[in-house]
Amino acid sequence: MSRWTRRGPGVARRRPLLPGLVGLFAVAVTMSTAGCGSSSDSAPQALTTATVPADEASAPAGWQTRQGPGFSVALPPQWQNRPDDQRAAPSAALEVGVPYAAQTVPPPLLLAFVGRDLVGPLPIREKVLRAQLEAGLPDDTTLGASTHVKVAGSTDAVTFDVTYRTKGGTSVTGVRLAPTTVRQRELIVETAGLPKYGFRYAAAQDDFDQGTWNQILGSIVVRAGDQGTEAPSTDGQDS
Repeated sequence: MSRWTRRGPGVARRRPLLPGLVGLFAVAVTMSTAGCGSSSDSAPQALTTATVPADEASAPAGWQTRQGPGFSVALPPQWQNRPDDQRAAPSAALEVGVPYAAQTVPPPLLLAFVGRDLVGPLPIREKVLRAQLEAGLPDDTTLGASTHVKVAGSTDAVTFDVTYRTKGGTSVTGVRLAPTTVRQRELIVETAGLPKYGFRYAAAQDDFDQGTWNQILGSIVVRAGDQGTEAPSTDGQDS
């Protein structure tokens, strides 16, 4: 069985999915039931680096700065790359968050996507993403209204919230997860050329922190028009 999924917000690609919900955390749960275990010795994600201008963006003191192909973003100091065997979205350029431990709800997570194909302008990408979410998530899923936001280096950007309830399951560390209401913030970023960008911040609704999101959003810088040749970084992060 297969269904439409995306390489990044607003970019559709057809590929097989594991059984279960298409939601970010539901996919992570399904990965564990499909035989993916946890490993504390997993190497960090191999991210590429890019030089981006610090155009009206700021990183909070003490936060770590991650750089990907054409973008940079600051993250809380305790957040870590998801090991390969714990990733919910292997196609994402960045997947980082609070490490899995003994939580009974999925821990907060940020995903970053980079689209290098001609995927259409932002309004089209948003419509496609909304349609995918409506098709893949539970019937009681709520999609909020769009809000335009400022992202350094972009020509436009919109966010909207998605809330849905998971049925529970088993985490990648073998801990039983309780049924949980999940809230995720979708960010679709438009640029004057290529690439295009998308980000997703997701957490159990009680753990969704607006202040954390505001600081992440205020730190993001994107670049377009010069994809260049990026060399892999050694550790996937800059401090």
